[in-house]
Amino acid sequence: MYLSFQHTKAIKRAQRNIDGKQGLTLILGDAGVGKSTVARRLFGLYSNEPDGGEGYCIRYITNPSHWTTTNKMLVTLCEEFAIKARRSETKQWQEFQEHMVSLFQQGTTVVLLIDEAQLIPRKQLLRVREILNFESNSSKFIQVALFGTLDMAGILAEPDFRPLRSRAAGGLITLDPLDEQELSQALLFRIRVAGGEDDVFTPGCFPLVARASNGIIRDAVDYCNTAMYLGYMAQAKRIDEGIMQASIDSIVKFNESISSYS
Repeated sequence: MYLSFQHTKAIKRAQRNIDGKQGLTLILGDAGVGKSTVARRLFGLYSNEPDGGEGYCIRYITNPSHWTTTNKMLVTLCEEFAIKARRSETKQWQEFQEHMVSLFQQGTTVVLLIDEAQLIPRKQLLRVREILNFESNSSKFIQVALFGTLDMAGILAEPDFRPLRSRAAGGLITLDPLDEQELSQALLFRIRVAGGEDDVFTPGCFPLVARASNGIIRDAVDYCNTAMYLGYMAQAKRIDEGIMQASIDSIVKFNESISSYS
């Protein structure tokens, strides 16, 4: 897993919040800049700890869009933590809270990572604030990390959600697109992990990819994958600027055609 300087910095800030039991961590960025990479890395760092005792109990929600009601949200969270099901939402909420208190008293740090947090319906997002109200005089019972697109910053600026934003320890953590050097390093890292050679792309390919992708690693990978396919079809020994530009042009044209139908 390639981690740029800003990814590493975001992880360290999140770790500081979690280990210090500060409650809420907010990590925002454009689609494709590596928010899920940071989330998976955090999950890996804490998931080796035992569930119970003086350790960490971590859960990773990858898509909260199915939380169409507060009850569905609560049921999902209770299932994640193997909490006994109750018939009423009020009793289920009490059961959830009591379980969190019990884990805290055992010395367990509960960590909840929620990816694609911009998909959480507003009413359910208010529930997240209520979860953060579970606390002792000095510590939060649950450490919540929300990973969302920049659209979420607008939501959090609304009056109803300003109290939630104000709870973010250390303020918002933002992930920006990679510069050309970092993007090239990330692509070369992926090539090496896949067993490829560093010189599979000619040096001039990387500036083309950086400009076309605007530093978004997900888009850059798409351009490179398509270029590899075009190179294979052309029986090319290396991917040169011509093949890369053809890859970029084909993807841009495809995306434009899709947009015209939407």
